[in-house]
Amino acid sequence: MKIRKIVGKALLHVLGFAYFLFFFSELFMVSAAAYIDPALTAMLIQIAAGIFITLGVVFGVFRQKVILFFKNIGVKRTQRKIEKQVSRQSGEVTNS
Repeated sequence: MKIRKIVGKALLHVLGFAYFLFFFSELFMVSAAAYIDPALTAMLIQIAAGIFITLGVVFGVFRQKVILFFKNIGVKRTQRKIEKQVSRQSGEVTNS
């Protein structure tokens, strides 16, 4: 829950900065008699898609590694508990 608050605050700051940057840049805009070439638009869409896909893959792999790391800690802890119980039980059996 705490991480969600931190991410929410960071996202709010980023969006606030983007909002400020957009409207600040509007102050210095100069109108031009030009058009955006359709090929350029398609290229920009491909670049944006590539960036989003790459970020998604990086985030997914990183998330999976973090999850596996914590699962492995739990598995190792469980293995140690089982080994202790087995050693106690085997010690009780040999002492009897």
